[in-house]
Amino acid sequence: MRTQRFRIEASKEGKRSRTRALLMDAAVTVFASVGVDAAAISEITSTAGLSNGIFYYHFKDKAELVEAVGHAVAAALVSEVDTAIAALTDGAERVACATQEFIRRAAAEPEWGWLVVRAVGDMGSFDDQISKGIRKDVAIGLAQGKFAVEADDFLFTSLLAVVGIAVREHLRRPRAQAIERRAAELVLGMLGLSPAQAHAIAVRVEQLRPAAVKKPKAVARKA
Repeated sequence: MRTQRFRIEASKEGKRSRTRALLMDAAVTVFASVGVDAAAISEITSTAGLSNGIFYYHFKDKAELVEAVGHAVAAALVSEVDTAIAALTDGAERVACATQEFIRRAAAEPEWGWLVVRAVGDMGSFDDQISKGIRKDVAIGLAQGKFAVEADDFLFTSLLAVVGIAVREHLRRPRAQAIERRAAELVLGMLGLSPAQAHAIAVRVEQLRPAAVKKPKAVARKA
């Protein structure tokens, strides 16, 4: 098990919180490896070095663990991205920059990134939490007259699918060029912008990134 984000956050809390965090980190590792549906509680506890009895002390069942992990991972990523793009007020620029930043930040922590790839469409809490950020930025763009679309659930499911595919490609081909920008262009196109408009905005926010956007924080890893 490599990821230890939850354990780091819970390191100064009580034993119960630290053990729960250990199980959540183990779940991220297993979900990222085999997928949410195929993951077994026994595999998660084995990865954590704990017994099944300990698991049931902290979670009622696998569904409760999935909900907790999905909410926590999505909330953390969305919060980081929202903070990073806070200086941007243009709805189209916010959507483009948020798309690029989310992909970068998810891929920067590979197990979280693979969890995103495998979980998009599978975890209700995960999708709902990520959608909050996208919905807010799209609403800003609609109010500003930047977009001309019907903002329904199908649209946001489709936008998340693009992001999930881009995260997967980033993880598979970390040296590939322009994956984040091309994903932002696709998202903007789905929101009604022309290819030329989408390209110009995606390039602009990419160039503004050093000044307007905070870089992802390095996460300590276990050797």
